[in-house]
Amino acid sequence: MEHAPQQSDADPGSEPTHAAPDKSGAGSIPALVILIVGAGGISFAGIFAKLATESGYLGPLTTAFWRFALATPLFMIALFILPARKPRPLERGMINPLWLLLPGFLFAGDMAFFHTAFAHTTVSNGTLLANLQVFIVGFVAWWLLKERFRPVFLAGLIVAFIGIWLLLANDEATHYAKNPMLGNMFAIGTAFWYAAYFLVVKWLRRSFRAIEILTISTMMATIIMFIAVVMIPQEKNHLVPYFNESMPQEYFKAWTYLLLLALVPQCIGQGCIVWALSRLPASFSAVVLLLQPVFAAFLGWILLAELLNSWQIAGSIVVLVGILLAKLGTR
Repeated sequence: MEHAPQQSDADPGSEPTHAAPDKSGAGSIPALVILIVGAGGISFAGIFAKLATESGYLGPLTTAFWRFALATPLFMIALFILPARKPRPLERGMINPLWLLLPGFLFAGDMAFFHTAFAHTTVSNGTLLANLQVFIVGFVAWWLLKERFRPVFLAGLIVAFIGIWLLLANDEATHYAKNPMLGNMFAIGTAFWYAAYFLVVKWLRRSFRAIEILTISTMMATIIMFIAVVMIPQEKNHLVPYFNESMPQEYFKAWTYLLLLALVPQCIGQGCIVWALSRLPASFSAVVLLLQPVFAAFLGWILLAELLNSWQIAGSIVVLVGILLAKLGTR
């Protein structure tokens, strides 16, 4: 990958699209911080989706649709405001812009499988199995992207995943699963969908700005999720939040939560992740994103009064240790 001349790393709209990750580690610190912010951003997704669903009497697919639909105009505004990268001659290896449609398709599939999984299995099982993506990304990044890491990276990956298991397996608030086998299969499918999305975005960052990928993929996901909402039956089949004359405040609260769902997890969370992917190895980035369930657990404690037990706190610490080991093992 080549460096684009005379462009600033500070601006996510005009950063070099062919910049290679900093092998020394010093230049990767800002990208790591941005990636952690992204993990924090996407950790709000479950909370805002739950609140929007309850306030607006919406189905999970409809909530996911509005996440993309409301984020699309925000990304489009950013696309026009942020300075474009300087024109450059066509280079060997330049990726066809039509590939920009693929991440939206993959992320829509991820959302559809993710929400369907929770309708049949427990939250802990669904989240744990969905995070198997870290192993898929690590293997494919080693095989196809030629990323190399030391043995301590694999140790860190396993330690971090054990931490996720401790965090989720001891969640006392999980509900009885209606059809655990079906739900768990959808959760495993989620891992493949998200791993594919993650790796395709990493590949596209060689030739395209973060805002270009985010705008087009979110538009594509909006279209796909709209088709899914129309064609797939849901228990709550309202396309827009339900307006109850006796409780009009719930209607406005639902729209507020939907807007926050678009702004925080999609625009800020995914925006930071996509930006950081051009500066960090995909395998290490996937391990860092295991912070998402840790952040979500603590946010549930702070915002929804969902208490954490000692095992969950210990699991969170184990995840942090695993990420540190993975960082030490990243070349």
